[in-house]
Amino acid sequence: MTRAVAILDVLGEAEGRPLSVSEIARALGLPKSSTGNLCASLEAAGMITRNGTGFGLGRKLVELGGRYLSTVDQLRDFYELCRRSAHISRETARVAVLDGLDVLYLARYDGTQPLRLTANIGDRFPANCTATGKAILSTLDPAVAEDRLRGRTLPALSERSITSVPALLQDLAVSRERGYAIDDEEATAGVLCLSVPVTGFRTDSAPFAISVTVLKARLDDEFREALLKDLRAIAAGMENPMLPKGMSAGGG
Repeated sequence: MTRAVAILDVLGEAEGRPLSVSEIARALGLPKSSTGNLCASLEAAGMITRNGTGFGLGRKLVELGGRYLSTVDQLRDFYELCRRSAHISRETARVAVLDGLDVLYLARYDGTQPLRLTANIGDRFPANCTATGKAILSTLDPAVAEDRLRGRTLPALSERSITSVPALLQDLAVSRERGYAIDDEEATAGVLCLSVPVTGFRTDSAPFAISVTVLKARLDDEFREALLKDLRAIAAGMENPMLPKGMSAGGG
């Protein structure tokens, strides 16, 4: 089972490029014969598919992923709350979970002004470069966050990415104090992201955050405050499912 999952991980990291049995075996340090047998079993189950002389991820994974996401009630609430919000209903918003020192995106809402230069469902980004990652890390006890980051090399996605652990810890302290995190062109030039943690939202003990992404040139102080008001309302609605949806994310 562990080797089968490892094969799926390797194919996922290939980002759509078909890999031969030899390439998969070499990447995992496994015998070609056993790798071929595992690939045959995964293909029979629909988990991977043959593409020319290699393999890629299969549609069964999409089906299973969709079934998993449909069981998370808060994700359904997220989409409804975004649709009902005054400002985020027109923007791009996402839900992310922390996985190690990465964030994994579980949901994406595209409003009437969708921003294409941003993460999709299933994408993974370094937490230090994203507002969602910093929002989640800011919920940790400062000593826990420092211990988790100690000795780490932080990657960069842009020239504005925070790659120093002391600088990141300072950013987390500021985020913790004000209640939201900012990605100010730290992942993509010209793009700014605001994020708040969702404190009552847990699956397998993993904390979540929601975010909104806009072109930086569009953001003034008034628009920023309006977006933050919507984000906080959406978070409150996800934390408290009994709160009427029409009340939780309304307002001007």
